[in-house]
Amino acid sequence: MWMFNRNNSPIMEAIDRSQAIIEFAPDGTILTANNNFLKVVGYKLDEIKGRHHRLFVDPIESEGQEYKAFWIALAKGEFKASEYRRFGKSGKPIWLQATYNPILDRAGKTTRILSPSYSSGCCGRWVLG
Repeated sequence: MWMFNRNNSPIMEAIDRSQAIIEFAPDGTILTANNNFLKVVGYKLDEIKGRHHRLFVDPIESEGQEYKAFWIALAKGEFKASEYRRFGKSGKPIWLQATYNPILDRAGKTTRILSPSYSSGCCGRWVLG
């Protein structure tokens, strides 16, 4: 288990076991990821921690206005959900059904973004590495 041991919630432990999860700072910097996520993308945590989310995005897409607006909206607290094309360490595309969930403090400011996802893979099934 990774980030959920703070609360020791059985519900959170179940989610951690069944979903690929990554956590970001509001600017898109990777804070942590669970083992499921790391298996899907083929990285180790020390290879991605502190790097920006664009690591998983096509370089041309990551320079576009739509991608920049995506992170601005998340930082403002807007929820996002869709199927996203991302790239793993091997350079091969990975299709993720993902949500990006801003975590707000008591004042309503985004403190981090939690993104659980499922990899739809080639055949619409959950794929873990």
